[in-house]
Amino acid sequence: MNRFFINEIADEINNITDTEDIKHIQKVLRLQKDDEIEIVDLNAKEYIMKIKDIKKDKIELVNFKEVTAKREADIRITIYQGIPKNPKMEYICQKLTEVGVQKIVPVKMERCVSTDINDNKISRLQKIIQEAAKQSKRLLIPQITTPITFDELIEELKQNDRNILFYEDEKKKNIKDFLENNKDIKTLGIIIGPEGGISIEELDILKDYTDVLTLGNTILRTETAGLVATSILIYEYENIIK
Repeated sequence: MNRFFINEIADEINNITDTEDIKHIQKVLRLQKDDEIEIVDLNAKEYIMKIKDIKKDKIELVNFKEVTAKREADIRITIYQGIPKNPKMEYICQKLTEVGVQKIVPVKMERCVSTDINDNKISRLQKIIQEAAKQSKRLLIPQITTPITFDELIEELKQNDRNILFYEDEKKKNIKDFLENNKDIKTLGIIIGPEGGISIEELDILKDYTDVLTLGNTILRTETAGLVATSILIYEYENIIK
């Protein structure tokens, strides 16, 4: 069933007003009156609603029933992504949304090949995230921020309960070790370096604000590392740690 987000709290009658969603319903899905769709409201609650009327400027909906399925992880994960070359950021945003992150923060690091993510690019990435949130049945649309500097990264890390830096030269401490001592955290930051990796100077600073871990014996690409790490951590916190 197709899913849409509305900018209001669900009531008996609701409206889809996003022009792209209206076009998609009319021209692509070709939905009709009395067809059912999934709706997520501003309170991140999920409903099944029936189409009451299709107009040029809105889709009128009748609230049919509330859905109580658990969709979101209890732990809130922010990915601090060293900015990669295009179009890797699009893939990163799409897949991180699918696995359950809540926020993506592009970071300008010393070894970034390119740091050019302008407002138009951010807007495009946010649309990719929104579509991925619909497809993966999320209740929340993750946010992508404008790029931050390394100094700004350090300030942001202070706001999380814990932070992890995955570093290719770390050989001993792994996710299992981290989980043994951090079972009750609610907010977690994960730092992923760009294609060139984390510089020695950056590593020396980050050690004071993170747990430096290994992701295994092989070296993962920047577009893969965050996806793998997030998938493991969300699974562990939701299914193993109670």
